[in-house]
Amino acid sequence: MGKQFAITSKGKTIKSQVDLRFGRCDYLVIHRPGDEVARLIENPFRKDKNPGIKLAEFLKKNEITAIITGGVGVEVSDYLASQHLQLIQLEEADMRIVDILERIG
Repeated sequence: MGKQFAITSKGKTIKSQVDLRFGRCDYLVIHRPGDEVARLIENPFRKDKNPGIKLAEFLKKNEITAIITGGVGVEVSDYLASQHLQLIQLEEADMRIVDILERIG
């Protein structure tokens, strides 16, 4: 199995901006390089207590291998490292999902 990315998103389309919040993001775009279509899912944990770790565990169960987002807390960072999930942290708040998809293929 190859890489499968989860990208945090502020909106429901690939033209939406990346959400720099991990656990509290509204949506996630799931993409496997080479696929023509990316899947969009609503973050089921965004209003929960400790949403970051719940979301990280959810993504691991769904065979995500890399996460593209902004900042994450120490607990989430440690969990991702222990599970060998790649974390790609962005600082550009105005980057769109489509721009990232073009870069990763």
